[in-house]
Amino acid sequence: MMQITRIYLNLLKSLAVIGGLLLSATAARAQEIPVVNDEVLGFTGRFSASVDWKAYKGLHISAEYQLRTQHLFTAVERHQASLGLSYKVCDYFRTGIDYTFIGHYKSSDRSFRPRHRASIFVMGIYDLGMWRMSLKETLEFTHKAYDLNPYQDTRNSLNLRSRFKLSYRGYAPLEPYAYVELKNSFNDPAFDAIFDEDNQIWTDYEFLGYKTAMLNRIRTCLGAEWHITRNHSIDFALLYHWNHSLEIDTNKEGTKLKALYYENSNDLALSIGYKFSF
Repeated sequence: MMQITRIYLNLLKSLAVIGGLLLSATAARAQEIPVVNDEVLGFTGRFSASVDWKAYKGLHISAEYQLRTQHLFTAVERHQASLGLSYKVCDYFRTGIDYTFIGHYKSSDRSFRPRHRASIFVMGIYDLGMWRMSLKETLEFTHKAYDLNPYQDTRNSLNLRSRFKLSYRGYAPLEPYAYVELKNSFNDPAFDAIFDEDNQIWTDYEFLGYKTAMLNRIRTCLGAEWHITRNHSIDFALLYHWNHSLEIDTNKEGTKLKALYYENSNDLALSIGYKFSF
């Protein structure tokens, strides 16, 4: 089991490294921004309960509550509640909308940081025997309803998540699956600045609005859904995240850039979810 886990992690890290090389090459062309790598592999938890109601042929209404923990399950990282509506247009195409309330706790001081998220998705599905392949594109709009510095963080962020998933339905009642998902942000803070090598400070800083686009996360997953009965199922999954963020530290007036760097981090997440369908 340990050998399988090591092989899995090596595969995930290889994918993350490829993404990192692409990002580094792009960043180097823009300007020389230092990169800080967090060597600690985080391990968090995600536990959820959801309801899926087939209201009409092809039309589903869903609701979910999810709790996420911080590293090693030491504290609650967020409470999350969502309500969604999806429609199966045909056997090959689905679409839907969701609203999610996120009650997030900042790790440093445990301050409460609520967010409101609206999303719309389209998904293409193709079956090949017992195999099912799907490509899902989700556009997310997130409003951060707490105090922030607008020169180093975006109040209303726009992201696109692209997920390719492969599942096998020949082991009923178990359905193993794997997927990879890329998350792109479209409106991070943009700026112009020059780094003074002699004094080790940023000068000539100018805020240019919210127009920085970047790939900021690669997520890979191995999991299995256990269909206990027609109405009850439990999902088990292990997720690996490679996160890439642009860390900006400015004064509140937006006139001075104090620090600027890319931060790369990795974490594993154990996910267990229960779903009731009717």
